[in-house]
Amino acid sequence: MEGLIFRFQKVIEEVAAGNRSLFSRETGKAPSFATDVCKGRILPTIPYLIQLSEKYSISLDWLLLGVGKMYLDSTNKDFGTEVVHIPRYDVKVSTGGGSWTVDQTIVEQMPFQDRWLRQQLGKSADQMVLVSVEGDSMEPTLEENDLLLIDRQQTEFAREGIYVIRLDDMLMVKRLQRQPKGLIQIISDNLNYPPITLSGDFGESFDIIGKAIWFGRVF
Repeated sequence: MEGLIFRFQKVIEEVAAGNRSLFSRETGKAPSFATDVCKGRILPTIPYLIQLSEKYSISLDWLLLGVGKMYLDSTNKDFGTEVVHIPRYDVKVSTGGGSWTVDQTIVEQMPFQDRWLRQQLGKSADQMVLVSVEGDSMEPTLEENDLLLIDRQQTEFAREGIYVIRLDDMLMVKRLQRQPKGLIQIISDNLNYPPITLSGDFGESFDIIGKAIWFGRVF
């Protein structure tokens, strides 16, 4: 089975830049699935391998037995090197007002290399958006006009990090930190702004729009 595991690792490298967690999610499995296979803890089922063959145009003979070429056609695939475009919205996130709606104007589609997103951020371009930062409440971490890449799939508070949130109809970018007794603290990195503490029962007054995973800045 070592050959199968080696070829399985090759598939992950080709289609997900080696990111096992991303590959697992994109093929309908738990994030730890690919790691478990690569370490020999479990073996992929035949139906799952057929799924990979169909999804990525990989030869099932090669995948199962190591026979022939990896891909079904004669052209070697180069997953992840293509350019994907992420929409930048006419929205600024700050300590002030603003709201997120689905019909916000897209200012431009900004190009990113798919392989870089997968390798460096462990993400694909799906559900990614770009917004601009306004104000000084997150200095020195974030500055005015920084470009923020938001993962809109992360709308639940799982761990401390910087999120775009809606609080009482105000759109903000803040650091969230969990406190004892189910409390959530909304923190500005600029110490001139005091933190806000939310109880666990914040109802409709608080939403997580997405998690900030990268930012860009013009010097």
